[in-house]
Amino acid sequence: MLSIKQPLTQQERRTFERLNITSLVHITYKGFELKVECKDVNTEGMSIYMFDDFLKLDDEIAIRFDDQDLHFPALNVDADVIRVQPLEKGFLIALEFVAIY
Repeated sequence: MLSIKQPLTQQERRTFERLNITSLVHITYKGFELKVECKDVNTEGMSIYMFDDFLKLDDEIAIRFDDQDLHFPALNVDADVIRVQPLEKGFLIALEFVAIY
């Protein structure tokens, strides 16, 4: 029997579903630190919302997720910008995690 392989859809390629959250995170890029809004996150990456196009494709940034709960330390992540999507007001930035510590 001959089987024809179908290309995977974007949804099938994703290892983990994204968790939709709205939270502030700190990003550091070229010595500048900004607070930005996190829109969603999973184990491989996240998306953030920014008012201006401060970040460009292939930029490398550092991210810090702060938790006010002293029982849990802040989570730090290094990420690459993989997409910059213009919106009516601002930009949606897709990030791919390269290191989590």
